[in-house]
Amino acid sequence: MGFFHIEDILKLALKKNRRKIVVAGKNNSFAVDAALQSRKMGFGDPIFCGKEFSGLKTKENILFDDSDATQALCKAIGMVQDGDADIVLNTNPLTPDFLELAAGTNRSNSRVMNYINIFSSPKEQRLTFFTDTLVNSNPEILKKIGIIHNSIPVADVLGIKNPNIAALAPVEFVNPAIGSTMDAAILSKMSQRGQFGKSVVEGPLAMDNAESAIAAKQKGVDSIVPGNVDIYLFPDVESANITAQFLSFVFQVKFCGILTGTRIPVIIQSSLEQNDSWIYNIALAVSMLKGR
Repeated sequence: MGFFHIEDILKLALKKNRRKIVVAGKNNSFAVDAALQSRKMGFGDPIFCGKEFSGLKTKENILFDDSDATQALCKAIGMVQDGDADIVLNTNPLTPDFLELAAGTNRSNSRVMNYINIFSSPKEQRLTFFTDTLVNSNPEILKKIGIIHNSIPVADVLGIKNPNIAALAPVEFVNPAIGSTMDAAILSKMSQRGQFGKSVVEGPLAMDNAESAIAAKQKGVDSIVPGNVDIYLFPDVESANITAQFLSFVFQVKFCGILTGTRIPVIIQSSLEQNDSWIYNIALAVSMLKGR
Protein backbone atom coordinates (compact mmCIF):
# COMPACT_ATOMS: atom_id res chain seq x y z
CA MET A 1 0.00 0.00 0.00
CA GLY A 2 1.25 3.48 -0.87
CA PHE A 3 1.63 6.43 1.44
CA PHE A 4 -1.39 8.19 2.89
CA HIS A 5 -1.95 11.82 1.94
CA ILE A 6 -3.92 14.59 3.64
CA GLU A 7 -6.93 13.98 1.37
CA ASP A 8 -7.01 10.31 2.43
CA ILE A 9 -8.07 11.39 5.93
CA LEU A 10 -11.49 12.25 4.51
CA LYS A 11 -11.72 8.78 2.94
CA LEU A 12 -10.95 7.17 6.29
CA ALA A 13 -13.78 9.09 7.98
CA LEU A 14 -16.21 7.95 5.31
CA LYS A 15 -15.63 4.36 6.40
CA LYS A 16 -16.93 5.23 9.89
CA ASN A 17 -20.47 5.67 11.10
CA ARG A 18 -21.81 9.20 11.21
CA ARG A 19 -20.86 10.92 14.49
CA LYS A 20 -22.65 13.58 16.52
CA ILE A 21 -20.35 16.59 16.66
CA VAL A 22 -21.37 19.23 19.17
CA VAL A 23 -20.05 22.65 18.08
CA ALA A 24 -19.52 25.29 20.74
CA GLY A 25 -17.56 28.49 21.24
CA LYS A 26 -17.32 31.48 18.94
CA ASN A 27 -19.24 31.52 15.68
CA ASN A 28 -16.29 30.72 13.43
CA SER A 29 -17.68 30.61 9.89
CA PHE A 30 -14.95 28.24 8.64
CA ALA A 31 -15.58 25.79 11.47
CA VAL A 32 -19.35 25.99 10.93
CA ASP A 33 -18.95 25.39 7.19
CA ALA A 34 -16.70 22.39 7.88
CA ALA A 35 -19.20 20.92 10.36
CA LEU A 36 -21.98 21.28 7.80
CA GLN A 37 -19.71 19.82 5.12
CA SER A 38 -19.05 16.77 7.32
CA ARG A 39 -22.80 16.16 7.37
CA LYS A 40 -23.04 16.52 3.60
CA MET A 41 -20.14 14.11 3.15
CA GLY A 42 -21.73 11.60 5.51
CA PHE A 43 -19.47 11.27 8.55
CA GLY A 44 -20.66 14.11 10.77
CA ASP A 45 -23.91 15.23 12.37
CA PRO A 46 -23.32 18.72 13.81
CA ILE A 47 -25.19 20.07 16.82
CA PHE A 48 -24.69 23.77 17.54
CA CYS A 49 -24.62 25.06 21.12
CA GLY A 50 -24.99 28.58 22.44
CA LYS A 51 -26.37 31.93 21.38
CA GLU A 52 -23.25 32.54 19.24
CA PHE A 53 -24.87 30.36 16.58
CA SER A 54 -28.38 31.83 16.73
CA GLY A 55 -27.74 33.75 13.53
CA LEU A 56 -26.89 30.77 11.34
CA LYS A 57 -28.42 31.12 7.89
CA THR A 58 -29.17 27.42 7.70
CA LYS A 59 -32.07 26.07 9.72
CA GLU A 60 -30.24 24.43 12.58
CA ASN A 61 -31.47 23.34 15.98
CA ILE A 62 -29.50 25.48 18.44
CA LEU A 63 -29.17 24.02 21.94
CA PHE A 64 -28.60 26.20 25.03
CA ASP A 65 -29.42 29.31 22.99
CA ASP A 66 -29.27 31.47 26.12
CA SER A 67 -25.67 30.47 26.93
CA ASP A 68 -22.58 32.46 26.00
CA ALA A 69 -19.60 30.83 24.27
CA THR A 70 -17.88 29.69 27.46
CA GLN A 71 -21.04 28.36 29.11
CA ALA A 72 -22.06 26.56 25.92
CA LEU A 73 -18.66 24.90 25.66
CA CYS A 74 -18.97 23.52 29.19
CA LYS A 75 -22.42 22.17 28.36
CA ALA A 76 -21.12 20.67 25.12
CA ILE A 77 -18.41 18.81 27.02
CA GLY A 78 -21.09 17.56 29.40
CA MET A 79 -23.11 16.23 26.46
CA VAL A 80 -20.19 14.12 25.30
CA GLN A 81 -19.44 12.96 28.82
CA ASP A 82 -23.08 11.89 29.19
CA GLY A 83 -23.08 10.06 25.85
CA ASP A 84 -25.47 12.49 24.12
CA ALA A 85 -22.82 13.37 21.51
CA ASP A 86 -19.55 11.88 20.32
CA ILE A 87 -17.12 14.76 19.81
CA VAL A 88 -16.75 18.38 20.92
CA LEU A 89 -15.69 20.93 18.33
CA ASN A 90 -14.29 23.92 20.20
CA THR A 91 -13.97 27.19 18.29
CA ASN A 92 -12.88 29.18 21.36
CA PRO A 93 -9.22 30.06 21.93
CA LEU A 94 -7.35 27.31 23.75
CA THR A 95 -7.15 28.05 27.49
CA PRO A 96 -5.86 26.14 30.54
CA ASP A 97 -9.45 25.93 31.83
CA PHE A 98 -10.59 24.24 28.62
CA LEU A 99 -7.66 21.81 28.68
CA GLU A 100 -8.51 20.90 32.25
CA LEU A 101 -12.11 20.22 31.26
CA ALA A 102 -11.07 18.18 28.22
CA ALA A 103 -8.57 16.13 30.19
CA GLY A 104 -10.85 15.59 33.17
CA THR A 105 -7.90 16.36 35.40
CA ASN A 106 -7.98 16.63 39.16
CA ARG A 107 -5.46 16.35 41.96
CA SER A 108 -5.40 12.56 41.91
CA ASN A 109 -5.43 12.13 38.14
CA SER A 110 -3.42 13.72 35.38
CA ARG A 111 -3.11 13.03 31.69
CA VAL A 112 -0.50 14.04 29.17
CA MET A 113 -2.06 15.91 26.29
CA ASN A 114 -0.31 16.94 23.11
CA TYR A 115 -1.18 18.41 19.77
CA ILE A 116 -0.02 16.68 16.61
CA ASN A 117 0.27 18.67 13.41
CA ILE A 118 0.07 16.45 10.36
CA PHE A 119 1.13 17.30 6.83
CA SER A 120 2.23 15.70 3.58
CA SER A 121 6.03 15.89 3.48
CA PRO A 122 7.18 18.23 0.67
CA LYS A 123 10.02 15.81 -0.05
CA GLU A 124 8.12 12.53 -0.32
CA GLN A 125 4.45 13.59 -0.13
CA ARG A 126 3.75 11.17 2.71
CA LEU A 127 2.09 11.97 6.00
CA THR A 128 4.47 13.33 8.61
CA PHE A 129 3.86 14.37 12.22
CA PHE A 130 5.18 17.27 14.28
CA THR A 131 4.56 17.18 18.04
CA ASP A 132 4.07 18.83 20.43
CA THR A 133 3.26 22.07 18.63
CA LEU A 134 0.73 23.58 21.04
CA VAL A 135 0.22 22.27 24.59
CA ASN A 136 3.48 21.48 26.42
CA SER A 137 5.90 24.39 26.43
CA ASN A 138 8.93 22.49 27.73
CA PRO A 139 7.96 18.87 28.44
CA GLU A 140 10.11 16.83 30.78
CA ILE A 141 10.89 13.18 30.12
CA LEU A 142 7.67 11.73 31.57
CA LYS A 143 5.57 13.98 29.37
CA LYS A 144 7.66 13.09 26.32
CA ILE A 145 6.97 9.42 27.02
CA GLY A 146 3.26 10.24 27.18
CA ILE A 147 3.47 12.24 23.95
CA ILE A 148 4.99 9.26 22.15
CA HIS A 149 2.34 6.88 23.52
CA ASN A 150 -0.38 9.32 22.40
CA SER A 151 1.08 9.72 18.92
CA ILE A 152 1.63 6.08 17.92
CA PRO A 153 -2.12 5.20 17.70
CA VAL A 154 -2.76 8.24 15.47
CA ALA A 155 0.00 7.08 13.15
CA ASP A 156 -1.48 3.58 13.14
CA VAL A 157 -4.92 4.85 12.08
CA LEU A 158 -3.28 6.79 9.24
CA GLY A 159 -1.55 3.72 7.88
CA ILE A 160 1.82 4.23 9.56
CA LYS A 161 2.48 0.99 11.39
CA ASN A 162 5.30 1.09 13.95
CA PRO A 163 6.37 4.66 13.14
CA ASN A 164 9.94 5.88 13.08
CA ILE A 165 10.28 8.66 15.64
CA ALA A 166 13.07 11.24 15.71
CA ALA A 167 13.75 12.61 19.20
CA LEU A 168 15.14 15.97 18.14
CA ALA A 169 17.80 18.03 19.89
CA PRO A 170 20.24 20.77 18.83
CA VAL A 171 23.04 18.18 18.42
CA GLU A 172 23.21 14.45 17.79
CA PHE A 173 25.54 13.54 20.63
CA VAL A 174 24.60 13.25 24.29
CA ASN A 175 25.63 16.31 26.25
CA PRO A 176 24.64 16.39 29.95
CA ALA A 177 24.54 20.18 29.73
CA ILE A 178 21.75 20.00 27.12
CA GLY A 179 18.69 18.43 28.67
CA SER A 180 17.00 17.56 25.38
CA THR A 181 19.90 15.30 24.40
CA MET A 182 19.62 13.43 27.69
CA ASP A 183 15.86 12.96 27.27
CA ALA A 184 16.32 11.79 23.69
CA ALA A 185 18.95 9.25 24.73
CA ILE A 186 16.64 7.83 27.41
CA LEU A 187 13.76 7.57 24.91
CA SER A 188 16.04 5.85 22.42
CA LYS A 189 17.17 3.31 25.00
CA MET A 190 13.56 2.68 26.01
CA SER A 191 12.79 2.01 22.37
CA GLN A 192 15.63 -0.48 22.13
CA ARG A 193 14.12 -2.30 25.09
CA GLY A 194 10.74 -2.50 23.33
CA GLN A 195 8.95 -0.04 25.60
CA PHE A 196 7.24 1.60 22.61
CA GLY A 197 6.32 -1.67 20.95
CA LYS A 198 7.85 -2.07 17.52
CA SER A 199 8.05 1.68 16.95
CA VAL A 200 11.61 2.96 16.77
CA VAL A 201 12.69 6.10 18.63
CA GLU A 202 16.12 7.40 17.69
CA GLY A 203 17.86 10.25 19.42
CA PRO A 204 19.29 12.60 20.02
CA LEU A 205 19.07 13.66 16.38
CA ALA A 206 19.77 17.12 15.07
CA MET A 207 17.53 18.05 12.16
CA ASP A 208 20.20 17.47 9.51
CA ASN A 209 20.75 13.84 10.46
CA ALA A 210 17.06 13.26 11.10
CA GLU A 211 16.44 14.29 7.49
CA SER A 212 19.44 12.58 5.87
CA ALA A 213 20.67 9.03 6.40
CA ILE A 214 23.95 10.00 4.76
CA ALA A 215 24.47 12.91 7.15
CA ALA A 216 23.61 10.65 10.09
CA LYS A 217 26.16 7.99 9.07
CA GLN A 218 28.82 10.65 8.62
CA LYS A 219 28.21 11.60 12.24
CA GLY A 220 28.24 8.01 13.49
CA VAL A 221 24.47 7.47 13.77
CA ASP A 222 23.53 4.03 12.44
CA SER A 223 19.74 3.75 12.50
CA ILE A 224 16.73 3.17 10.25
CA VAL A 225 15.16 6.44 11.41
CA PRO A 226 17.34 9.12 9.72
CA GLY A 227 15.92 9.94 6.32
CA ASN A 228 12.79 7.93 7.11
CA VAL A 229 11.09 9.85 9.93
CA ASP A 230 7.33 9.57 10.50
CA ILE A 231 7.07 11.52 13.77
CA TYR A 232 9.29 14.43 14.78
CA LEU A 233 9.31 14.73 18.56
CA PHE A 234 10.50 18.26 19.32
CA PRO A 235 12.21 19.19 22.57
CA ASP A 236 9.87 22.12 23.20
CA VAL A 237 6.90 23.93 21.72
CA GLU A 238 9.01 26.88 20.51
CA SER A 239 11.21 24.82 18.21
CA ALA A 240 8.20 22.81 17.01
CA ASN A 241 6.09 25.88 16.32
CA ILE A 242 8.81 27.87 14.58
CA THR A 243 9.69 24.92 12.33
CA ALA A 244 6.03 24.38 11.44
CA GLN A 245 5.51 28.11 10.83
CA PHE A 246 8.44 28.09 8.41
CA LEU A 247 6.91 25.24 6.42
CA SER A 248 3.45 26.79 6.52
CA PHE A 249 4.30 30.34 5.51
CA VAL A 250 7.36 29.85 3.28
CA PHE A 251 6.49 26.59 1.55
CA GLN A 252 2.67 26.80 1.90
CA VAL A 253 2.53 23.36 3.52
CA LYS A 254 -1.04 22.41 4.45
CA PHE A 255 -1.39 21.27 8.08
CA CYS A 256 -4.21 19.59 9.92
CA GLY A 257 -4.09 18.40 13.52
CA ILE A 258 -5.48 16.51 16.46
CA LEU A 259 -5.44 17.01 20.22
CA THR A 260 -4.59 13.72 21.95
CA GLY A 261 -4.64 12.57 25.57
CA THR A 262 -8.09 14.00 26.30
CA ARG A 263 -10.76 12.00 28.12
CA ILE A 264 -13.31 12.95 25.49
CA PRO A 265 -12.73 13.47 21.74
CA VAL A 266 -12.05 17.14 21.04
CA ILE A 267 -11.57 19.02 17.78
CA ILE A 268 -9.64 22.29 17.80
CA GLN A 269 -7.48 24.19 15.33
CA SER A 270 -3.99 25.52 15.90
CA SER A 271 -2.78 28.84 14.55
CA LEU A 272 -0.46 26.93 12.20
CA GLU A 273 -3.40 25.64 10.20
CA GLN A 274 -5.23 27.20 7.30
CA ASN A 275 -8.97 27.81 7.44
CA ASP A 276 -9.72 24.71 5.37
CA SER A 277 -8.04 22.44 7.92
CA TRP A 278 -11.27 22.21 9.96
CA ILE A 279 -12.78 19.50 7.76
CA TYR A 280 -9.61 17.40 8.01
CA ASN A 281 -9.50 17.86 11.78
CA ILE A 282 -13.11 16.70 12.01
CA ALA A 283 -12.43 13.71 9.77
CA LEU A 284 -9.36 12.76 11.78
CA ALA A 285 -11.27 12.92 15.08
CA VAL A 286 -14.01 10.73 13.60
CA SER A 287 -11.41 8.28 12.26
CA MET A 288 -9.78 7.96 15.68
CA LEU A 289 -12.94 6.82 17.44
CA LYS A 290 -12.84 3.10 18.13
CA GLY A 291 -15.39 0.39 17.63
CA ARG A 292 -17.14 1.72 14.52
